[in-house]
Amino acid sequence: MKLNPFQETNLYDLQKNILQFLADHLNSKQEKLKDWWRLFVTKGKERITIMFIPHSEKRILNFHVSIFAIAIIAGVVMTTITITSILIINHSSTIKEVSKLKKYGSNSKIQIKKYKEEINELYDIFQKFKPEITHLYSLTPGSDIDSLWAKGGVNNPNPTYDTGENGEAGTAELPPIEILNIQEIERELKTTKKILSKIKVFLEYRKKIIETTPSIWPVNGYVVSRFGQRNSAYAAETENHNGLDIEAFPGADIKSTAPGKVSSIRWDPVLGLTVSVKHKYGFTTSYAHCQRVSVEVGQQVSKGEVIGYVGRTGKTARYICHYEIIIGTEFVDPMPYLNRISHN
Repeated sequence: MKLNPFQETNLYDLQKNILQFLADHLNSKQEKLKDWWRLFVTKGKERITIMFIPHSEKRILNFHVSIFAIAIIAGVVMTTITITSILIINHSSTIKEVSKLKKYGSNSKIQIKKYKEEINELYDIFQKFKPEITHLYSLTPGSDIDSLWAKGGVNNPNPTYDTGENGEAGTAELPPIEILNIQEIERELKTTKKILSKIKVFLEYRKKIIETTPSIWPVNGYVVSRFGQRNSAYAAETENHNGLDIEAFPGADIKSTAPGKVSSIRWDPVLGLTVSVKHKYGFTTSYAHCQRVSVEVGQQVSKGEVIGYVGRTGKTARYICHYEIIIGTEFVDPMPYLNRISHN
């Protein structure tokens, strides 16, 4: 008949059997542990004799030491050796780290020194750059150069940065000159930014004026006669020369030196075939001794547009372009409008 583990009597028998089984096994294990411990203690209490025998006739030294004592001494020695080794290793690594830090500190000092030199060099360069900025700023209308780089305040011969409890001067040191240079460069760069913005507006306005005023060479060539008084080629007297004579190859292009409107095309007994162009701001330019022209009266021309070709009409023995600039009703020297501009 099989046991039913869910019946109360059977459960009781099962628990009793398990407890009996555990008790039997634990008792056997406990007895074995007790026997092992008694053997361990007996062996540990056994004494070992250590003898020191000198080579001379001195007395022999005997030491009786138990195995437990030897084990304890060996354990202490091993523990001491282990701890000492760990401390030595940590100390060695600390020395290496300190050495690395010293090396990095040395490199940092070199880098800081280099940065200081570069900051001072940058400051010197900027100081040399300031007069150029000042000159450009002076060309703009309404510029106030006196207050341009003003720093404000009065220099204090004995500056301090803190005070004591009784209002006495503190002992804080002044910041390094490099810090002061950086601060000054920062201030002046902000000022320069404002100046350059104003110069940019001014140059954009001037660019529009330059684009609409005579500012290029009318023909590729060489000046053979300048503006002003000169000896006449046809009489033993001086005469007033109202323009420039530019010698060039026959048939070379003659270009308008500014955008405008062709105001006249005429024949002059002295200047030969002449073209005049009217521009903004009261400018008028004339191009004489032309071989022929390529525009008509009233035609709008752009700067650099071909309006005629070099010839030797009128009173001239060379192939030249006689170039005149008139402001209002007055002839002016065209050279200042050309001497800084390439004619290639």
